[in-house]
Amino acid sequence: HGYIAVEGNKPDAFERLREAARPFAEISMVLLEVKYPQGAELQLIDAVLGREVPSGKLPSEVGACVQNVGTAVAIFEACRFNRPLVERVITVTGNGAGKPANLLVRLGMAVSSLMELCEASPEVNKLVLGGPMMGLAQSTAEVPVIKGTSGLLLMKDAKDYGDYGPCIRCGRCVEVCPMRLVPSDLSIICEAGRVEEMPACNIMDCKECGSCAYVCPAKRPIVHWVKLGKARLARAKAGKA
Repeated sequence: HGYIAVEGNKPDAFERLREAARPFAEISMVLLEVKYPQGAELQLIDAVLGREVPSGKLPSEVGACVQNVGTAVAIFEACRFNRPLVERVITVTGNGAGKPANLLVRLGMAVSSLMELCEASPEVNKLVLGGPMMGLAQSTAEVPVIKGTSGLLLMKDAKDYGDYGPCIRCGRCVEVCPMRLVPSDLSIICEAGRVEEMPACNIMDCKECGSCAYVCPAKRPIVHWVKLGKARLARAKAGKA
């Protein structure tokens, strides 16, 4: 059985999709609550099917397979028209975009060209490929659009992360973690470089959604430390292989 999930803030899209799916008994429409990061694979499975994927396992373990809209379209075009993936829709937004837009662009197109199309402000001082929570800042606009590029965030008056304090054990990061981890412990272990303790904290289960860093009153760069910890763990495993 197939499910098409749409968040509740897109009622027009939901109604059009429901009408299109009406002739197909094996397809159901699901209207989901608007919350982040519900669009992630494991969270979607839980929200739609009520099934929890065990730690370290794949969705197939609970009889599920998740595809986003872009992948579904690419599969259709490849199977129906024998067409390779050569373009994708990019969202260009942010207070530095004079004309925010959703653009269908060729893979390989430079970010600088997207900025021209959307009349980027000369005051833009940060480019982020992706969204505001999980996107990666770029040092130059001369980088290409690739198959995984979902958006471009143009920011004016963007500030560096700044100083941060020690963990105050408030537990806010634990409350918001969709993977039920303890981000405060993870950040401390990763910051200290205690690689041998990382697997016990299930560091690889972290999806780097940024919810923990967003709510942290001490402004700790938790996701930064987790990324660094994963890299250190991978190097340690490679050294033992």
